[in-house]
Amino acid sequence: MLYPFEKAKEVLTFYRDFVKAIPDELNTVAGLLSSPDGVPMVVIGVCYNGNLSVGEKVLQLLRRLGPPLADQVGPKPYCEIQTQFDAAVPRGSRYYIKSNFLQEIGDGVIETLVSRFPTIPSPLSFVIFEQLGNAANRVGTEETAFSHRGALCELACLSRWLDPAADGVNIQWTRELSEAMGPFTTGSDYVTQIGLETEEGAERIKAAYGANYERLVALKNKYDPTNLFRHNQNIRPTV
Repeated sequence: MLYPFEKAKEVLTFYRDFVKAIPDELNTVAGLLSSPDGVPMVVIGVCYNGNLSVGEKVLQLLRRLGPPLADQVGPKPYCEIQTQFDAAVPRGSRYYIKSNFLQEIGDGVIETLVSRFPTIPSPLSFVIFEQLGNAANRVGTEETAFSHRGALCELACLSRWLDPAADGVNIQWTRELSEAMGPFTTGSDYVTQIGLETEEGAERIKAAYGANYERLVALKNKYDPTNLFRHNQNIRPTV
């Protein structure tokens, strides 16, 4: 569902309540993006995997926001759902991403995003909330390596552009937005969204695993003491 940017605060305020009241069968994303000619817009994407008639009733709530600019909600094959965002992140583009977890989409989050997004330097970039919640929150913090079980969503600021000469301005914008959002977040990243340790620092990687980090170090010491598997967001052995 695509809406005009003038409705961004209304749509995102609706979304923060909607996402806390939906069944496990529904997963969502919401965020800010630009049209091909650079006009800011707000979007809510949904995937309901369950009884069709029940899903239609749940998703009918979205239409209370009024007529969208585009409504593509309808039955689709799962493989189509899995690939529908591929066009937004094609190979060959320039990318820079910052992400963090939110336990709440508060007024400050919405105000900051809506006020800053129109200054985004590339119309190919976007900012999205990726829903966790529901079943993800019902797993214990120490039951998996992923420890952020209290998070409502991940906030991802993904910049995409084409000209290498524009690296600086796009990276700077993304970093500045991430810093502005910092007071509203948990302070921890989704580990696959962290860049190289040499750029991001070891502490961000450690924070991404939270209370489980030391247990993962113990596993690393046992099974990979030479740090053979190191070409990722690395957990360093201590032996």
